[in-house]
Amino acid sequence: MLNLGSLDFTPDWARKDAGVKVSAPRNGGADARERGPARERDDRPPRKFDRKPHPNAPRPPHPVEKPLDAEIKILPETRALGTIIRKIQNDPHAYKLKDLAYFFLDNPESVMLKITPKPEAPVKFFQCKACGFAATNEQDVIDHLVAEHLGDYYVAETVECEPPKGNFAVVARCGLSGVLLGPPNIHEFNSTLKEMIRTKYPQMSEEEYRSHLEMVRDAETIEAWRKSATAKTVYFAKSDAEKARPLTREQAEGEFKRVMLANMVDSPKSLMIGADKALKSPVKPLVWAVKDALREESKAPYAMCFALRGAFHHRKLKFFRANDARGPEFVTSLELKEFDSAHAIPELAAVADFIKEHPCSPKVDIVKDAEGERHLNWLVSTGHLVAYTNGVYSAVEKFPKYGPQYQKRGKKDEAAAELAE
Repeated sequence: MLNLGSLDFTPDWARKDAGVKVSAPRNGGADARERGPARERDDRPPRKFDRKPHPNAPRPPHPVEKPLDAEIKILPETRALGTIIRKIQNDPHAYKLKDLAYFFLDNPESVMLKITPKPEAPVKFFQCKACGFAATNEQDVIDHLVAEHLGDYYVAETVECEPPKGNFAVVARCGLSGVLLGPPNIHEFNSTLKEMIRTKYPQMSEEEYRSHLEMVRDAETIEAWRKSATAKTVYFAKSDAEKARPLTREQAEGEFKRVMLANMVDSPKSLMIGADKALKSPVKPLVWAVKDALREESKAPYAMCFALRGAFHHRKLKFFRANDARGPEFVTSLELKEFDSAHAIPELAAVADFIKEHPCSPKVDIVKDAEGERHLNWLVSTGHLVAYTNGVYSAVEKFPKYGPQYQKRGKKDEAAAELAE
């Protein structure tokens, strides 16, 4: 957890002196001389924190929190990467590598981060092995495990019970929801209160929530609580098939911490974490550093493209650049090869030649019937034509044509031909 030093966040109303204000004597002080020195008077100079600063006095600088000083490597998440690879392998289209990179970057759950603190800014990470949640304070991870993963090992059930017996003078009522929590002096009260915070007001501290409690003493309200307290929640370990040991929430949490926590908290030197999990971390400097890294990568996705290129090469996918040696990069599952129209049947040659003369043409301009569409699909599936994901087709050559500039060029040529006629 980030150390904020000795900053005092106590609200102003809590800092005021609780003493009783005493009016000055109205007779000019005679009565005061007769009674002796006033007990409430304090001749000492005002304490430093009681003085009001001059409006023009310089204010002490506030500590500035900065993003975590770390190296952040941006990678595709493994399962999302597998999904994309399978899609490309089963699809004859050519995918623009930069578009694929932005697909990952636009979905934080599809991005994996490797975060390594720099030597001059040492930070110790703690991480939940179950889901990847991370913090720089071990207690934050323990609290996360209890809140989010207790249900992985224990099942909660509501069981009927006898109404509470005895005479009760007061019951606590939640001032936010109106729920009756019960008498503060019974054993179950603290468990009930913590469960209320956990389920309805997790953003509140226990002290803050207690400030909203109302103590009600009328007999009708106390009896209403007694009648409502005929059910309670108990917990059973999922390994307890016979459900022989009903536990309270506190008992279940205690057992969970004793038995499970040691194997569920990691302390890695370099943090491997999904971007979605990192952005939800309670460590603000970590969140800021991740946001900065993702923002810079979105401007020019070099790191993501580099990672994707390596993964696609490993899966034997093919690459080519369009237009020229510095043009956009594409990936496809097909081995592209130029089509020899001179030794092909006329129908196939006609389709291939039309596309060669009119690069980046949509299907509607290429074929007019089902037979023509079959020829087009065959040429694509055998790697003799490039089918882009935006719905246009180009001939296979060293740098296949891509982009709206070629469609516009074709229209200009047609317009020029009409004028020439």
